[in-house]
Amino acid sequence: MTEQKKTQQKKKFPWGTVIFFLCCLALGAFIGIAMGESEQEPDFSKFLIAYAAFIAAFLVHLVVHEAGHMVAGLMTGYRFLSFRIGSLMWEKQKDGKIHRSHFSLAGTGGQCLMQPPKYNNGNFPYVWYNLGGGLANFILSAICGVLLFVVKNDDVQLCLWMVLISGVLLGATNLIPFSSKTVNNDGSNIVSISKSPAAKRAFWLQMQSNYCIAMGQRLKDMPDEWFKKAPENERNNMMVTAMEVLACNRLMDQLNVQAAEQEMRSLVNDPDVAGIYRSLLALEIAFCELLLGVKDGYAKKMEEKELNAFIKTMKNFPSVLRAQYAKAVLADNNQESAEKYLAAFEKMTKTYPHPSELAGERELLQLVDGAAQKSPMDA
Repeated sequence: MTEQKKTQQKKKFPWGTVIFFLCCLALGAFIGIAMGESEQEPDFSKFLIAYAAFIAAFLVHLVVHEAGHMVAGLMTGYRFLSFRIGSLMWEKQKDGKIHRSHFSLAGTGGQCLMQPPKYNNGNFPYVWYNLGGGLANFILSAICGVLLFVVKNDDVQLCLWMVLISGVLLGATNLIPFSSKTVNNDGSNIVSISKSPAAKRAFWLQMQSNYCIAMGQRLKDMPDEWFKKAPENERNNMMVTAMEVLACNRLMDQLNVQAAEQEMRSLVNDPDVAGIYRSLLALEIAFCELLLGVKDGYAKKMEEKELNAFIKTMKNFPSVLRAQYAKAVLADNNQESAEKYLAAFEKMTKTYPHPSELAGERELLQLVDGAAQKSPMDA
């Protein structure tokens, strides 16, 4: 990233928050009008029931949303790879079986990943796969809208209204293009992919890399050509920069710490990098600095409010635990904290879906221990 791009970085308008707020406002207005038109006295217990029904309906729509991605993907030539709701994940691995594991990602309530069709001269389907989730939410909401004219039971109607409204809310916040503080939604993905051949290629490579990792392959063993940088005039795109972040992860998997740190510094403040990646990059830079003997650089940022909040949200993510372990060992000289993070890491490995990633993480942990032996902890 050029210095000019850094200096011109502007804080993005929080469209996601605004859209979500407006949808919630509309929901509140609907409930208020419905209660106002009712001939019965307001009943707080019914309000609680409506709220519980809305939460249950929203959870149903999370499942429907990811199922929509899966169905749309299967219809356009994709193959099933994984399906996640919350932290519960089912993934097809190299033995051909579906394995259950635990994995979570900040800013996402679920995720459906698939192996993409072949990349034929830049032509492969991507629109319907990304649209599928939001469309499934709208379809279920439309069905509930029709049933409202048929069903006369008040309690059933209440549930139907909650399913309808939550579906419109989830569908709108996923298909109206915007970027949040952590991830980009489906509509934003479609817009980004359509902007250039480099962006389309980057999306395909990310999907294919996910498949390779699920099949037990490490980043360092994937083809070099996958990780070549796009031309400078095509880099202002979140899909392209996401692939550059993956290239940094590959350098870490190769234990090329100095090169990784240099590349990550060029991305950590890039506005075209998704927020979740910028936070993870900051942690990786801190890790690299600690290995290289710098204790008062990015490691200090781990104590700041925003990054600390991210760490708590991603507390069971391998690289997050590794960075905390490195800080405890190489910066804080805190044996008790180091043992706590190492124990948390070992506990996480029992349910983490990708053994190939864990192999690389263990090698990086060994680098920390090696650096500690050269500069042992205070007694």
